[in-house]
Amino acid sequence: MPDSSMKLWEQALIALSVLAVGFLLIDPFMLERAKAMSPAARDFFRAITDIGRSNWMLIPTATIIGFAVLLRRNHIGFRNAAGYGLIIQAAGFAFVSIGGAGLIAMLCKNILGRARPKLYEELGHFDFTLFAFDADYASLPSGHATSIFAFATVVAILVPRSRVFVYTIAVWVAFSRVLIGVHYFTDAVLGAILGTVFPYIVRDRFAARRWLFEYAPGGGYRLRGLRTQAWLGWPAGVRSSHDAAGAPAQEDSAKQE
Repeated sequence: MPDSSMKLWEQALIALSVLAVGFLLIDPFMLERAKAMSPAARDFFRAITDIGRSNWMLIPTATIIGFAVLLRRNHIGFRNAAGYGLIIQAAGFAFVSIGGAGLIAMLCKNILGRARPKLYEELGHFDFTLFAFDADYASLPSGHATSIFAFATVVAILVPRSRVFVYTIAVWVAFSRVLIGVHYFTDAVLGAILGTVFPYIVRDRFAARRWLFEYAPGGGYRLRGLRTQAWLGWPAGVRSSHDAAGAPAQEDSAKQE
């Protein structure tokens, strides 16, 4: 029987083809649509676009980590240490995922040096000045789209029942960057992809060290601790897999609480 799975080069070819369509057709079309928007619609998207700034995501998580470290030192006891450790790991997962994705986006946009839409009439939509390190040549990928999708992915991983809500917000914020004319469509899409993929890479690294996550017996990942899973709304089937893992796994989960 022939192998039905796609080879890596086939996936890359499809991705490059879709990207080429985005660059050549969708980017100029969306820019024209953005210019044709009513002032009221443009004001609405300007009002929501800054939700994609990473400051409000990173500063609170860094503060939580700092306070939890301080409180763990002052509250002696195994249960207190485990509780504060869980807080540190959860906030650390968010901080590394969002901050790391944002850092990669910043490096990429400054290295690639794609001209922003405001230079469209002068340079077109396919002008790149490598290593420009200039705000006018920092369009690809969108940093706001990267940050908001990284945030949405972190929340969706930790609280699965919230994923529709958080990804809906992320889509609106990411495309506000296109509709107010500061990014092209492909900038927002590639930022969204980066912001979605990077937290899963971080989760894998955390699970390898048993920080917050662990590998599930049947494959995949799960949060460590039955009560934590139940509180965050993880499916009952995932929680019951602890029982199938045997008594030692149950004892280990109890210690984590």
